[in-house]
Amino acid sequence: MEGISVLYYLMIAFGLFLIVAAIANWEWYFKQRRAQSVVKAMGRTGARWLYGLLGLFFAVFAYLVLGGYIQV
Repeated sequence: MEGISVLYYLMIAFGLFLIVAAIANWEWYFKQRRAQSVVKAMGRTGARWLYGLLGLFFAVFAYLVLGGYIQV
């Protein structure tokens, strides 16, 4: 189980990274090829909301799993 818990800590870190990228509106992040398709579809503000909410979901889900509130 130790190796699996590391993945959830990485998931929290990735979620926090997405949240910071959305809040800080990092130009280099939203200019990436993968992010550009989301920006084209939803606009820059929509993409920021999507990535922020996705990051929040990742971080909260991993926290709940590590805390034992959700059994996976």
